[in-house]
Amino acid sequence: MGAKVIGAWRRLYYTLRYYRYSQVLHRLWRRVRRPTLRAKWNWCRGLTLPPVRKPSLHLPSLVAEGVGLYLRVEKFALKLLGFEERGDRFDWGKLETNIASRLGRFQLHYHEFLENISVEAGYSSPTVAVWRLLDSWLERYDCAAMAGSDAWHPYVVSRRIPVWIKLLLKCPPDRKLEERILQLLATQARWVRRNLELDLGGNHLLQNLRALAVAGAFFEGAEAAQWLETVRRYLFRELAEQILPHGEHFERAPAYHVDMLIALADIQRAAEAAGVRWAEAVKEPVSRMAVFLRKILHPDGQIPLFGDSTFDQIPHPQKVLEELGFPCGVLCPEKATSEILGDYWIFREKDNYLIFDAGPVGPDHLPAHAHADLLTLEVSWNGQRLIVDAGVFDYEDSPERAYCRSTAAHNTLEIDGENQCDVWSRFRMGRRGWPGKLFAGIDGASHWAYCTHNAYRHLGVPEVKRVIVARKQGGIVILDLAKGRGRHVLCSRLRIDGSWVVTRESARFVRVENGPAVLTITTLGENLPIEIKRADYYPLFGQRSFAWELSVRLEVDLPGAVGWFITPGTVKEVKLDCEQGRVVILREGSEDRVRVPGL
Repeated sequence: MGAKVIGAWRRLYYTLRYYRYSQVLHRLWRRVRRPTLRAKWNWCRGLTLPPVRKPSLHLPSLVAEGVGLYLRVEKFALKLLGFEERGDRFDWGKLETNIASRLGRFQLHYHEFLENISVEAGYSSPTVAVWRLLDSWLERYDCAAMAGSDAWHPYVVSRRIPVWIKLLLKCPPDRKLEERILQLLATQARWVRRNLELDLGGNHLLQNLRALAVAGAFFEGAEAAQWLETVRRYLFRELAEQILPHGEHFERAPAYHVDMLIALADIQRAAEAAGVRWAEAVKEPVSRMAVFLRKILHPDGQIPLFGDSTFDQIPHPQKVLEELGFPCGVLCPEKATSEILGDYWIFREKDNYLIFDAGPVGPDHLPAHAHADLLTLEVSWNGQRLIVDAGVFDYEDSPERAYCRSTAAHNTLEIDGENQCDVWSRFRMGRRGWPGKLFAGIDGASHWAYCTHNAYRHLGVPEVKRVIVARKQGGIVILDLAKGRGRHVLCSRLRIDGSWVVTRESARFVRVENGPAVLTITTLGENLPIEIKRADYYPLFGQRSFAWELSVRLEVDLPGAVGWFITPGTVKEVKLDCEQGRVVILREGSEDRVRVPGL
């Protein structure tokens, strides 16, 4: 019992030590003000409606792939991430009750599915259906009693404001409903301004600023100017921290990067429509984010599933880039290329692709969407996903959530069965580690990169190094080296997309096929057998799929090394020569020696 108590206190210490004082103070202040929410809502609702600017504001309709609504006579089908409901009558209250997850309830009240609505012929126009649904929403949620509900969470309101404004600009309702919509729209902007999520920051705060910018451009007058001034006050401080020099959003989850790119582009367009001086300064970070997104895409045009990412929680990245004026460009170059992009190393040759994540798991003070995945990677081969991360099943405190954030769900080294970082609850992280410097270069036909991390120092393993070598016209070396003291169990995993057929050739050799693509995967280091099993895979939110998990375990007195070699066709034998720093590949009638830098 004593050990459990000590462990719990240690976890709490490591969790809290990285939070900023400002976060804690803002969270305490929010709790103190919670009993006054109804009074605050009444104040926001009671102010005079500001005049409408009617700007020439174009906000592209970029809706997550997994969200939509279909209406037919006396029937509907609503699709949210991880939730689908069909019925005879669309009832907001009933839907909210039926949705078990808080994220699902949040998405219900974003109203973004109203931008992706389709109706059966003879029912009514999509526009009429949208305003009819919003009219019924007002009847339930336009009251002070709902001030503390999910519908009025600042983040939810921030996502809803741009949707309403886009709908009003596209095709407004009748005058009576429009007046009520406008009044509540202004109320929501005031609500966001008085409830900025300074305790969380990150993507939540940028969404707050996006809502105020769009509302400030839509309305005019002194109050709208105050909203825009609030945006200016916080935006550039947040951009300096949240948008890294290489263009990535600092929470380091590609899906959230896309979300923040859309949000920042909306802020830019709203600022231009409002004619504020600082509008021009937003263009550069938007461009930087778009270039980063374009460079990390797989040959299929989709994102890597690092951190909290799935394919359906965002619009298709290529559509986003096109809408924002940044065409995707060439994802499959004829000649082999490699580059360091911030904390990533990317190799491309035709429709083969590898991305090596050598960055931290996320910001120390905001690890909500971070996983225990230091030095993970993803690979596409012949245009098809080959090596994949686990994705995301849900945001609940569930076994699936714990698994998706664990080291075992990623293509990296696990030591003694422990996670690299102590991920717990839904969004918490205690003990953690950090990567070292990323090195990369080209040696003849080989493109290489390596990096280290210190996440297992508490086990007496101060350094883990991963070396990647990608060869022109085929062949990938993935090698992990653990330095330290004592005897430890090293476990390296590769997760193969379920679309590939996996066949065991021998204890150490596995054949994988997908259409015309045929690869051999074998182990490096000791004469170790490969274990093959089915593992859960969640490329779509809330939907269980499967991947093949290849794993190899080595119990060794450190230092120790374990790794993989992936190549087209077949090989006879593969040997690791640590003293010479080479991998020796034996094929029928030939021998190939691949230098492995960093050994």
